[in-house]
Amino acid sequence: MENSNNIYQMRAVTRHIEDVPKEWESTNDWDSHRELLWLAVNKCIGNIVEVGCGYGSTLLLQKYCKQNNQWFISLDNNKEWVDKFDATGYAEDLVGCALSYVPCAVLFIDFAPGELRRNAISEMRDDADVIVVHDTEPGADYVYGMKEVLSTFKYRLDYQPEGKPHTTAVSNTVNVCLWI
Repeated sequence: MENSNNIYQMRAVTRHIEDVPKEWESTNDWDSHRELLWLAVNKCIGNIVEVGCGYGSTLLLQKYCKQNNQWFISLDNNKEWVDKFDATGYAEDLVGCALSYVPCAVLFIDFAPGELRRNAISEMRDDADVIVVHDTEPGADYVYGMKEVLSTFKYRLDYQPEGKPHTTAVSNTVNVCLWI
């Protein structure tokens, strides 16, 4: 799938993102998305939808949205995780369920099974100002298969912390490349 936009901008960042609060800094592989996610929720005003809850994001997003009087929806297809994080809801069909909560400012995608993330990105591409996706490093594309769909967005910002999984923010309307 080729980028059909006339203008395509991509930027990669490997250094620590400035001004990230300590609690949003990554401490391990499964939360390496925190810094870019923090940047997205601070740059985009509006509702936040998380598809796939967990230790790396849900509690921080709940707290952030409560402090900033923003609407937050957290969905997962694992009932145990929904209960553990007091998420908004359980759904076997995460994409179908998430579509009932969009449009939104930020859509965060980090759910299992990971190979279905590309379908979520494709189906919800026009329902969020910015989509943030975890595990986008080239070496993991054989599992996640997101390379092709991520390349179809007009703007793309890749956060590539050394030795950790990458995270990507994409949009067709918000120039995420200007954030750094």
